[in-house]
Amino acid sequence: MIRALSVFATLLWATVAAAQTPPPDLALTDICPSCGVLNRPLIARHAGDGSGRLFVVEQIGNIRVFVNGAYLPTPFLTFVGNPPPGGFVALGGTGDERGLLGLAFHPNFRQNGFLYINYNDAASDTVVARYRVSQSDPNQVDLSTRLVILRVDQDFSNHNGGNILFGPDGYLYIGMGDGGSGNDPCNRAQSLTPADLLPNEPTSGCPADSAFTSTGGNPDSRALLGKMLRLNVDVTTSASASNELCADNADGSASYSIPADNPFIGSARVVGACDEILDYGLRNPWRFSFDRLTGDLIIGDVGQNAQEEVSFRPAGPIGAPINFGWDCREGPVAAGGTCRAGDVLTGPVLAYGRSLGFSISGGYRFRGLIPDLNGLYVYADYVTQRIWFAAQTGPNTFTPQPSAANQWGTAPGSVASFGEDEDGRVYLLSFNGRVYRFTSATELPAAIFGDGFE
Repeated sequence: MIRALSVFATLLWATVAAAQTPPPDLALTDICPSCGVLNRPLIARHAGDGSGRLFVVEQIGNIRVFVNGAYLPTPFLTFVGNPPPGGFVALGGTGDERGLLGLAFHPNFRQNGFLYINYNDAASDTVVARYRVSQSDPNQVDLSTRLVILRVDQDFSNHNGGNILFGPDGYLYIGMGDGGSGNDPCNRAQSLTPADLLPNEPTSGCPADSAFTSTGGNPDSRALLGKMLRLNVDVTTSASASNELCADNADGSASYSIPADNPFIGSARVVGACDEILDYGLRNPWRFSFDRLTGDLIIGDVGQNAQEEVSFRPAGPIGAPINFGWDCREGPVAAGGTCRAGDVLTGPVLAYGRSLGFSISGGYRFRGLIPDLNGLYVYADYVTQRIWFAAQTGPNTFTPQPSAANQWGTAPGSVASFGEDEDGRVYLLSFNGRVYRFTSATELPAAIFGDGFE
């Protein structure tokens, strides 16, 4: 099981720092060269149920099942021609950042069949919903089981974030972008309370839209933008006038509750702060991941005009929230915005400028079957297609910093995302319509880890 073991983490980064580099024969191998081209694949997940299936999300609104070397003809879930209540966004061109953006399987999926998705509805607002797999067909989702967990009002069409994952603590983590446009004009990334939103109401594009509020959406949810959220989706919240949830229903109820150690619970640090918030000061945490061995949270945060960055929350007690600095900092440089007075800002562990790329796609730390990759973090740039590896060499230090000289290679197409299967194999998903797996002749047989390696 994945557990945050700080002693092991110290030994692990010290060991990796000593020598590891990718094996000379490391390659990206198309998992199905004879399969048809997918439509903007951007997520690869496993269900943790021992089935060996890989679930590949297409941004247009499909989840495909890859098993036994091929994709099943019928999608696991599809919104194409079959939108959910509230609709599904009509995607524009190739640069559209909306769509079906997140998929997470419940840690007890084998028992309860629950899966969670993050998508944009017809009004382009964020919806996180729970579904259950069909009781008669394990390769089909029962669409009638839909339960909305939360909705978040989006200011603009870009910077939706959208990635969702269960952490080693069993809670659901949701990466939210800053609401879009450029330079965070509504100051969402540094807003922690509904009151923080008020000074920005007159700004063009900042008020909550009627399509959202008229259908029961909570306008306070805009204070969740530019954040990492952490929710307990196994326990609901009863109707109450006294909670400090920012995406609850009008009567104070919610389809989730707040973990007892969330940093803003009960006005512990900032009166009125949204209890859902774990960390803030993020611009667009497009892809993040957990180290399946240590529990570390590693976030690829897309930059504005200067820097792309990887942000890091080490495993261990939650403690204080982290302010990653946007929009007064972009990576390690000043960005011109205003951060909260008195906050200590946490800079990135990896960063690169415009000479190397324009949009980071965060990856995974390898904990799988290729020994020379164990402990190395892989990430890439969506535009320039450069791929890098980095090792953790200290509690909050990763090396080498990205450069043209130390890039591992160039991806075959725009790098949308990375994925991981049950045995720790890592995949690269490209908007050329293909899914690739990192392969090497040094790869060990999966059976050595046995069932439940995760």
